[in-house]
Amino acid sequence: MANTHSHAALAAIVDIAADAIIALDDNFRIVRFNRGAEQIFQWTEPEMIGQPLDRLLPMASRAVHRGHMRTFAEGELDARVMASRRPIAGLRKNGETFPAEASIARVTMEGERTFMVTLRDVSERVKSEERQKLLATAGWVLAASLDVESTMATIAELPVPLLGEWSLLELLTPDGAMRRAAATHVDPHRHEDTAALLSKIAEPLDLEPTAASSARVAHEAEAQRITDIKAWLGANFPDASSRSRAESLGASAVLLVPLRAGGRAIGALHLVRTRPGVAHSLEEQHVADQFAGLAALALENARLYQQSRSAVRERDEMLAIVSHDLRNPVNAIVMLTGAVLKREPPYAGAPEDAAPMARDEVEAVRAAARQADGLIQDLQDVSRISAGRLRVERRRVPAGDILKECADMFEPVMEDAALRFVRQVESDLPVILADRHRLQQVLSNLLGNAVRFTPHGGEVVLTATRLEDMLRISVRDSGPGVAPDDVPRLFERYWQAPRLLRAGSGLGLYIAKGIVEAHEGEIGVESEVGKGAEFWFTVPF
Repeated sequence: MANTHSHAALAAIVDIAADAIIALDDNFRIVRFNRGAEQIFQWTEPEMIGQPLDRLLPMASRAVHRGHMRTFAEGELDARVMASRRPIAGLRKNGETFPAEASIARVTMEGERTFMVTLRDVSERVKSEERQKLLATAGWVLAASLDVESTMATIAELPVPLLGEWSLLELLTPDGAMRRAAATHVDPHRHEDTAALLSKIAEPLDLEPTAASSARVAHEAEAQRITDIKAWLGANFPDASSRSRAESLGASAVLLVPLRAGGRAIGALHLVRTRPGVAHSLEEQHVADQFAGLAALALENARLYQQSRSAVRERDEMLAIVSHDLRNPVNAIVMLTGAVLKREPPYAGAPEDAAPMARDEVEAVRAAARQADGLIQDLQDVSRISAGRLRVERRRVPAGDILKECADMFEPVMEDAALRFVRQVESDLPVILADRHRLQQVLSNLLGNAVRFTPHGGEVVLTATRLEDMLRISVRDSGPGVAPDDVPRLFERYWQAPRLLRAGSGLGLYIAKGIVEAHEGEIGVESEVGKGAEFWFTVPF
């Protein structure tokens, strides 16, 4: 009676155990499959009775496991337990593999051998260890590089596949929109698809204010778990091409993680699950938040490092400009004054025929000094524009007066350069709110460039027309034009087209752009190689 009671108690314990407990006969076929096994493997006991143990293992490991089992079965009687808690891979009914710890005992009861297998699913423990490893790895990997592009790629790659089968990193632009910066997929063959999502990186996304958009999430404090995939696709992939790409990659759940640095939103990271029914756990959300903190710090450090290098580079460029372009006027001043000093100075009591400094020499010294002063003024303007401190004193001034004064000043210059100067200026131009001196500075720069780059016998056309509430002023020349690759860089500081000989400091168009934008206008260029160029700018009435 006691023995029966013990067997019943043992059967009850086996039945309620959370671990899988599986009994095998002498041929390693299943004769007992407890509830823990049903929950772990997702098979029911009736489905598994009589089935070989191999059914619960991945195909790749079955042959090796059978060899271990035969060796164990034929071993000494005192070798009762094989590989206690030995790590193996299990196979669920749905085809999913998982890490497990297993042990097997050999028992002889009433002359028959029975093998008792106990198995524990350690998926969560392994995942937890992997998550902690991710954070530890992220700490030193992200700190190892101060290159912005490399850091963005690493941020997208590190959490895959642990927190998602693919990822997408987006960064906030100064105007509050999002730009796709990096993406990766667990399958190397899908990297082309993820890279295609970045093809519109120069265009801000058209975000729906009512959708779960990453721009809004970027300002949140914690990650958000998203299961409404249709809304997510609509908010973040409004164009048909990118949406088709995203859909082909698959998405069943998304963890949208804000990136914040110094209390400031800088972007968001999409971590996408693709397996149906698989969502992100609360622990994964916490890990993603911690990872985002490391990622944002790394991005901010890389950005600051890039800014510091840029500042050093700009300093070196400015020193090069100063040393190169100031040398000519300063040398002229030195030579002219040196020549005068070699003469007999007209001091008190000197002979009447002592040679004074000629007027043309004085004018040359003065011109050189003005050239040096102009470059210094340009450098000061560049400094103010870079710091956002360029000030314009806007007053009501007739637009026609500004254009006439500047054109009259350049008329003799055009004649000396054998250029035909055409004025196409409307007679009734309005009064504009502008800084007269600064607008003349812009127009003088455009006219000066036209003279410099237009060959003898060419033409320069000054045009001024009304455009709704704006005045459009343009200077068109018949020079060599601007190559398409050079157009985007024309208004950059210190930049000059490589195909042109050095012609000035390379600051003029950058300063002109700063002045026009300070007037709330726009500046641009339209050109075709070999057919001249038209530089234009607008000023509000």
